[in-house]
Amino acid sequence: MRIRMEAGIQYILFGVMATGFMLFGMSYIFGLTGTTYLQDIVLGLQKAPQPAALFAVLMVMAGFFFKLAVFPMHFWVPDIYQGAANETTGFIATVPKLGAVALLIRITTLNPGGNMTIVYLLMFLALCSMFYGNLSALVQTDVKRMLGFSGIAHAGFILLGLLTLDPAGFAIAMYYIAGYVVMNLACFLVLCAVSPNGENLAIEDLKGLHKRQPVLAFILAVSLFALAGIPPFVGFMGKFMLLTGALKAGSGNSIYLLLVILAAINTAIAIYYYLSVVRVAYTSDPEDRPEVAVDGLSKAVGVLLVVLIIIMGTIPERIIALADTAVKSIM
Repeated sequence: MRIRMEAGIQYILFGVMATGFMLFGMSYIFGLTGTTYLQDIVLGLQKAPQPAALFAVLMVMAGFFFKLAVFPMHFWVPDIYQGAANETTGFIATVPKLGAVALLIRITTLNPGGNMTIVYLLMFLALCSMFYGNLSALVQTDVKRMLGFSGIAHAGFILLGLLTLDPAGFAIAMYYIAGYVVMNLACFLVLCAVSPNGENLAIEDLKGLHKRQPVLAFILAVSLFALAGIPPFVGFMGKFMLLTGALKAGSGNSIYLLLVILAAINTAIAIYYYLSVVRVAYTSDPEDRPEVAVDGLSKAVGVLLVVLIIIMGTIPERIIALADTAVKSIM
């Protein structure tokens, strides 16, 4: 109970700080443009003094970086994930991030004069998020903390779509976050089933899951394979398109090439700790751990999520088309 109270207080305090940054940026934007209408703001920022306009946009973006868990607005993630109930963590780790990406896309389009400073800053934040998240996840023993740090790394990958400043890149970012939500929901479904009383699970608690509950072990394996970026799942297709999109946006720029190489290295790092969990679930004996009782509805939902993970990875065109339509509607 004490840990959960501390987690709640942290979430409130960090949320207030992020909201303060965002509102401060909004006040700057209003002062520079004299309007709160986004279309008029875009035109107004083109004529506004660039340092001030750039600062205002970055402050607004910082508020949404908090929801997406982008470095350096990520500090709340591991403690909140560990301290909150499994169901609550599953919600925090998925649904708010869809809205955060959509709003970040809209704010990115406010970039005054196509200023490359924002692009380079997004590159830096993407790399910091990926390396910090993945390297920290390597040493975790708690499943939710591991997923929290990996979520920071995935936020870095999403920024690869935003820094293209292109509707196609934005659409791929939306596609990736949609896939991430499905993959994470599958993981948390397994956690909630294995731990029905809501207690935190160590990775060791998943020992012998393939014998204790084969269906849950399969759902967990597929979702972790997908998060690691292994084909033919949605995680692989999303990462592949984000990397190729960033490379194409660079048009031979060596900075973009370096960014893509470092992102690919992070994919390799992530494979290690994701597959370590699968190894524990499939190659270890249950020892004295009890069998897991799961109702038919939970199994059906889990299998549906697995099917979505596969379909989104093998037939992405339709989903990307929907994402492209959604992006154009908010731009």
